[in-house]
Amino acid sequence: MLPPEQPPPESDPPNLSPEHVQAAEAFGRTMKRLHRLISSRVMRGMQDELLEWDLSFSQITAMHQLRARAPMTVTQLSELTRLSVPAASHLVERLVKRGLAQRTENPENRREKLVDLTDAGRDVVGRMDSEFVRAYVTAFQGLHLDTVQAATHHLQRVLDELEPIYSCQEHP
Repeated sequence: MLPPEQPPPESDPPNLSPEHVQAAEAFGRTMKRLHRLISSRVMRGMQDELLEWDLSFSQITAMHQLRARAPMTVTQLSELTRLSVPAASHLVERLVKRGLAQRTENPENRREKLVDLTDAGRDVVGRMDSEFVRAYVTAFQGLHLDTVQAATHHLQRVLDELEPIYSCQEHP
């Protein structure tokens, strides 16, 4: 089993022109403005799931990582969530007790356990995704059709360039 992909370092790539850096910064500020407009709706949906399942933000983060890259070891999950191995192990135990995650024996190393989401865990993350999309749909449906179509086209181009860089494995 290969270790999960790590995101690229957050430092500036070498050899970028000042114009390129300025354009990236302007795009970042624009995306921040968009996020600010949408985030309260997104957070309400996330809060509903957190309250319904009595989950911490760390548990939700771990569930998203598991959905994207499972099965994985607790050590790998700890690296992705930036938790200590004991904290990640305790977090997994709580998810298992709630029926949201499961442990199985690693066929390549029988002494090691792999963690994955259960169907119930995937359902929780899926409902959060639906709320996230619904927040954007609600905001965007009041815009002009040509604006929405142009934004979709341009953001798809951004995603087409970003996804190979970040080795995004998350399911739609």
